[in-house]
Amino acid sequence: MSLRNRLLQLALVVLSLACGIQAQETQHCSNATMHGSYGFHATGKEFVAIGRFVFDGNGGLAGKLFVRVPCINIGPLESAGTYSVGPDCIMTDDWGGGNVHVSAIVDQGKGYFIMNVTPSTPDEDGLNNGEGRRQ
Repeated sequence: MSLRNRLLQLALVVLSLACGIQAQETQHCSNATMHGSYGFHATGKEFVAIGRFVFDGNGGLAGKLFVRVPCINIGPLESAGTYSVGPDCIMTDDWGGGNVHVSAIVDQGKGYFIMNVTPSTPDEDGLNNGEGRRQ
């Protein structure tokens, strides 16, 4: 294969990758992006949680969680809260009582990566994070 053909192939690969990145950057999300049931898991300082959240597509959510801390099983814990999705596919939610999270919605709403941003002390903070996937 000639150098010219190799460069042409490389240019086509780079161009196709750039088009793919541009397509993802133009994705727009809204509260309606998050709708339906999502399986959930999270970990943090000395805990693990699993559960299910249902997003109504209009800013309301309901969840059921099971939590394990050292030597203790807790749950089911049921919560109701609110969420808001920006056009950049970043979601904020409150599971009630100021339990606040920020999430990045992925795969056109089929999943999300979540991080707890509720104010805490250094002793409490375990960099809590998790993931949800549409069921």
